[in-house]
Amino acid sequence: MQTNEFPQVTVLKDRCSGCQECLVRCPVSAITLDEFTYTVDVDEAICVACHQCERTCPFSAIHVEGEPRVQGRVPAHLFEPADVRADLHEVRVGFLSDEELVAEASRCLNCPDATCIRGCPTHNDIPAFIERARNLDFVGAREVLLATSSMPEICSRVCDTGTQCEGACSLALAGDMPVAIHEIERYLADRSEPRIANEEPVGLSVAIIGGGPAGIGVADVVARGGGRATIFEAEPEIGGLLRSGIPEFTLPNAVVSRVAWQLEGLGVQVVTNTRVSLEVLDDLAHSYDAVVIAQGANAPLPITAAGKESVHVTEANDFLGRAYRAIREGSELGTNATDGELSVLVVGAGNTAMDVARMTRRLGGGATCVDWMDKRFSLVRPDELGEAEHEGVEVLFSVTVASLRPLANGRIAATLVETVQEERQQRPKVTDKVFRVMEVDEVVAALGYRIEPELLANFPSLPVRKEVPVIKDRHWMASGIFNGLPNDVSRRMPVGELAVGRERARSRAQFALGDRVFVVGDSLIGPSTVVEAMAQGRKLGASLLARSSRLAPSFVGRLRPPRVLISIDSPGGTTRALALRLAELLSAVAGDIVAVPVDQVTPELVGDFDLLIVATWVDGLVVGGQHASQATARLVDQLIKGTPTQVAVLMTFGFDPGHAMDHLADAIVARGLDVVARRAMKSDAEGLFEFAQDVCVGAWPDVTAEGLLKAVVENGDISPDSIAGAIGIRPELAATVARGVNELRALQGSSETLTKVMASVNELQAWIDAWNRKDRAQWQPSARRSHASIKA
Repeated sequence: MQTNEFPQVTVLKDRCSGCQECLVRCPVSAITLDEFTYTVDVDEAICVACHQCERTCPFSAIHVEGEPRVQGRVPAHLFEPADVRADLHEVRVGFLSDEELVAEASRCLNCPDATCIRGCPTHNDIPAFIERARNLDFVGAREVLLATSSMPEICSRVCDTGTQCEGACSLALAGDMPVAIHEIERYLADRSEPRIANEEPVGLSVAIIGGGPAGIGVADVVARGGGRATIFEAEPEIGGLLRSGIPEFTLPNAVVSRVAWQLEGLGVQVVTNTRVSLEVLDDLAHSYDAVVIAQGANAPLPITAAGKESVHVTEANDFLGRAYRAIREGSELGTNATDGELSVLVVGAGNTAMDVARMTRRLGGGATCVDWMDKRFSLVRPDELGEAEHEGVEVLFSVTVASLRPLANGRIAATLVETVQEERQQRPKVTDKVFRVMEVDEVVAALGYRIEPELLANFPSLPVRKEVPVIKDRHWMASGIFNGLPNDVSRRMPVGELAVGRERARSRAQFALGDRVFVVGDSLIGPSTVVEAMAQGRKLGASLLARSSRLAPSFVGRLRPPRVLISIDSPGGTTRALALRLAELLSAVAGDIVAVPVDQVTPELVGDFDLLIVATWVDGLVVGGQHASQATARLVDQLIKGTPTQVAVLMTFGFDPGHAMDHLADAIVARGLDVVARRAMKSDAEGLFEFAQDVCVGAWPDVTAEGLLKAVVENGDISPDSIAGAIGIRPELAATVARGVNELRALQGSSETLTKVMASVNELQAWIDAWNRKDRAQWQPSARRSHASIKA
């Protein structure tokens, strides 16, 4: 809440190192650097007390006292009828005017290192679309969302924002109310249409089994990137749980249909009423470049109450479907209700359980939800709980169903007992203390779902765990997302750890679990959220597109050099020096090179690159046997089978490499990765240029001079740099292309495109010649271009 009082900021000068982490992350430029003491100063009159400096300081040198100085959150509107019977109107109305939108958008601090982006599973550029919201630029906002989200109108309605974007908002981390990100996103998405035009076609066809959030994410990205996507859906319409598991009063069917129409507009082929068996995966893999399993986690978790076999227990989705049809058709639900009012006991109190109970109220019945967890630790969203209780649902915490038995009147007797839970991580303990014995007409199991046993049998490595590494990425650490105050917005859950766990799982989506077979969404990690599933689908779609467009010779205009990750293991410096010189050399023809120490290379990071160059050294003695360094061996042991990354190995040695290279290459191949180039060399750099050529031959686009020239002729707007990048350090190919361009100019006359291509190829040849001559003066990447990021 806005106050007139300035916050009190204390800078402990003896601790401040002048690293300026706080300065670059302050959203209001309240921090400056004292050039004499090389410590920071804070202007309290400007400071808004977001505490971002306090969270990001690595030396705990800053302390901020005071509440954030921002305006209060603009309340969103709810539809709250006095009687919800048979009423499926959307309950959450959101903002009603542009004025409300702008007022809430104006609360955003536009943080330089926005933690809300890290908290969002799909990494929406939240400050960017909020900035456009301030200016009522709906088209521009939709373009921002289009870059990372396939269905913002859906995610903004169903996301658990408290443990994601809003829980990671700087204001929430400071203990205040966050910006209403989901309300802003919804308002923008509902009032704008996404751009339907996609890229030029590329040689990629993808079969997607399941049209839920994960499948939609894959199809959207592939189709917009020029690939062909086919969704096989078992139901009459795509949407999956978006239609079957979320009632219309939360997510209107028209909103889901809107997303489906957008996919059709992109050219996605949808084959409905078709259930694809896992037995035909091999056949599909022969017909498509990739097969994606995105069927969700559909096996319901059973209740454990004694006597459950003697009564009928309904599964949550079955109940929701039956109730929805009854309301639409104005018919009875078909239960054993004897007193005129349906009575339902819902086992569970998560979002699905709330949906079942609230749907029961719309049938005119009474509903009781039981959750064996303590209310403090329950997974139910506060807004869902509040809305359910407002509608007359009874929600009981620290209670579970001990037994069920049938009654002569057709009803069910349920004995409820109390549970005890002292900590969030603790499993609730069931006691013998009876809380209540109640009679109900129906018992509905809403404890969640798990991956289908058949899928687990085919892919034993599932589910992928959302593990949090002991040593977290330094960029995530520096953002301050792990250092926020426990708050009610996030239900006092660790939003930083949750975000990192989701990120690791998202990275795994691009790893094949079979021959060209991939798994995404709930099928990959078990029950999760809509946006997590979509984010994984988009991650895989982008990975498939990137590798297809890079390796398909018939579409040279879309080709690009590989993204290169160099793992440097060099305690003595020799390997590091050669690795950096290699990075310098490849930067002339590669668009993206990242070089990092081996201990910062994770299996997930490797999956984000097309080529991994392992720079290591020979350890051991000739007598005892040589081998690669232990750190590199550990990295190779952690590589995940199915990683879509090629590998090159640069190994240095002092006396004799022995069989160290063979052993390392064999270990890499055993992990399922291809070794496309390898070289063992001493520290004098002899052979480095030849190794770079080997790398380009093995990992660069598989193109011919004829194909490149055809692309130049047929695609007048082709980038000359893309031709040079596709050639790489392959002198013979470069010379052939140069001759071909000269012949074209002689036959057709010179054009602007041919002139630019010729200049780019000549520049590349000069670069190559300089390296051949060892002309150090021309070795600087500025002679062409450099996108290398060196972190070693």
